[in-house]
Amino acid sequence: MYERHRAEGLSGWDSSEEDYNEFKTHINRILNRGVAPSEGRVLELGCGAGNMTIWLARKGYEAYGVDIAPAGIAWARERAQEQDIQINFTVGNVLDLAGYSNAFFDFALDGHCLHCIIGTDRRQFFSSVRRVLKPKGYFLVHTMCSPVDGKKTRGFDPESMCTIIDGIATRYFGPADSILEEIRQAGFEVVHWEIERGDTNDTLTVEAINPEPRK
Repeated sequence: MYERHRAEGLSGWDSSEEDYNEFKTHINRILNRGVAPSEGRVLELGCGAGNMTIWLARKGYEAYGVDIAPAGIAWARERAQEQDIQINFTVGNVLDLAGYSNAFFDFALDGHCLHCIIGTDRRQFFSSVRRVLKPKGYFLVHTMCSPVDGKKTRGFDPESMCTIIDGIATRYFGPADSILEEIRQAGFEVVHWEIERGDTNDTLTVEAINPEPRK
């Protein structure tokens, strides 16, 4: 998929550079609220071709990126090398984050990875993120949510709230309240959330903190 997108002149998974710039502007506004750490180790979950990871490195973070697609990671590494930026990009599964030790990161960014995780895998994902975040570590989520315009969204099934392509669920568009509850049930403290209204679906942004262990 990444090879085809690259050949088509796209900047990453399915976006133009303009789309990424809009996303950076949005995330920058959230970061400037003052809850996020201004330095330290940051992990981008589902980093793809590394667009956001490189941007975070340029902001002064010690940046890491993980994605299950080898072609995406190869593209990300090439980009970082071309720009002479030191970033640790890893091919890996966000459901276990096996390449990282406990309490390693100050900040984890989910920029459109969570809605690609379906069913009980979501609990495993949140558990893995909590494991690699330090106590009081910061978790920023940007994920698609309902309502969804089923006429504009290919394969959308209103019963499961998923897009289903060739019999496989590919995206989850749960209600914002349900997603917030998932994050809380996983043990995170939600400190801020907001919704962007869209033509085909809404998008939920959540700031959360990994609380210190109870004594």
